[in-house]
Amino acid sequence: MTLERIDFYCEVEVKESSRLPQHRNKKGAVLGISEEDGVIYGYSVLIHGMDHLTFFEKDEIFPTGVVFLRSDFY
Repeated sequence: MTLERIDFYCEVEVKESSRLPQHRNKKGAVLGISEEDGVIYGYSVLIHGMDHLTFFEKDEIFPTGVVFLRSDFY
């Protein structure tokens, strides 16, 4: 199964099965993508209400359908 790439500034939700229990079911925005040679390894996500990024493997998050603007974060 091939997962689609989640774009920058898309809102994502952390899955219940995430390896980081403190972030399970929380939402945030993708601000970084770990990709090499077309293979996506994971995403840096700014969880709403936090002031630092958290790295999630690609199967730990899913898009909510909400897309933010870059200006919302800079």
